[in-house]
Amino acid sequence: MTSSAPDQANEFASAVPAEEEPVPHIPRPYRALERELERAVRDRAEINLRVTAAVNAMRDGGCSWADIARILGTAPQTAHKKYSKPRPPRET
Repeated sequence: MTSSAPDQANEFASAVPAEEEPVPHIPRPYRALERELERAVRDRAEINLRVTAAVNAMRDGGCSWADIARILGTAPQTAHKKYSKPRPPRET
C-alpha cells in the first residue's frame, strides 16, 4: 500500500469503463422529449398571441374586463394588467 495520492487522470479513467462512455452516434433517450418540449414552447407562443388578439377584439367590441376575466379564469385586475394596451396620450 502506498501513501502517495493517485494520479487524477488515472483515477477518472478507471472510474468510467470504456463500454459505458456515451457514444455520439446513438441518439440520447430523451431526444423525442426535447422535440416535444420545443413544439410545446412554440405552440404556447402562438396560443398567447391568439389569446391576446381575442382579448383585444373583445375589448374593442365593448366587453368589460370582468367578462374577459371570467373566460380567462382570473381576476379582472389581473386580466387588465396582463392584456391592456397602452393608450395614446390624451390631447389637452
